[in-house]
Amino acid sequence: MRAALLALALLSGPARAGPVPVAGLPLPGCAEVRASALLGSALVSAFERRYPPALVGEASVERLALDPGQVENAAAYLACVAGLTGLDVYVAEQGLSLFASRRHGRAALAALDRIARGTGPEAGSARDYARQIRAYLREPGR
Repeated sequence: MRAALLALALLSGPARAGPVPVAGLPLPGCAEVRASALLGSALVSAFERRYPPALVGEASVERLALDPGQVENAAAYLACVAGLTGLDVYVAEQGLSLFASRRHGRAALAALDRIARGTGPEAGSARDYARQIRAYLREPGR
């Protein structure tokens, strides 16, 4: 009887939580960003308002339990906006914590590489953005 109660207590313990929702995710796809018809500084301003602050800080990114789809979504959004803004430095700097993250960086770079191998209009932007981010990551002190 005791064994049965112990087994029941172990099985009915608290459920493991999945990834914590990140405010602002999912981000729009590149087709939606292009459809907004925002250009230059207007697009950078929209990006600044839209990109989740939790993905900007190195410490906050490490605390996030992002699932692979969330990482892919953020990487794709960053590559899209970077491409549409001519690789604006602000976009690279805001996205850098995700790619530099010990927890999510490899997955984010892999997502960029997957997008870059594609044939859609996002592929070129992803290739250019991946080069830009990898240059940042090679800087001394990183």
